[in-house]
Amino acid sequence: MTKRAELEAALARAEAAWRKASDDLDKAQAARAKANADWDQAQADRRTADPDRRKTGAIWDKVIPERRKAAADRRNAEAARDTLNADWDKADAARAKARAVWDKARAALDELNRTEKKP
Repeated sequence: MTKRAELEAALARAEAAWRKASDDLDKAQAARAKANADWDQAQADRRTADPDRRKTGAIWDKVIPERRKAAADRRNAEAARDTLNADWDKADAARAKARAVWDKARAALDELNRTEKKP
């Protein structure tokens, strides 16, 4: 295999890796957006909870279990959001790495083109 063919194959592989990394990043962004929406919904649910604790029996009968459930929902939503943010960061780093490999392959191929055109 010639040097040109090797470089073109490396460039094609790098471009395919970059496209896959971009798709993974798009999927991670969608999951991240959903996690943020879930977090916002948990926050809205917490804010709309019944704040009047002076009702007879409300403290023991109704409010405490709801508050505990709301807190657990917020913790779960926050943990999911943190996990998906970390996944997005990994996907972004993978795409940047793939882009760097593509840039290096493109530069090598351009250098080969320049050297072949010199008289």
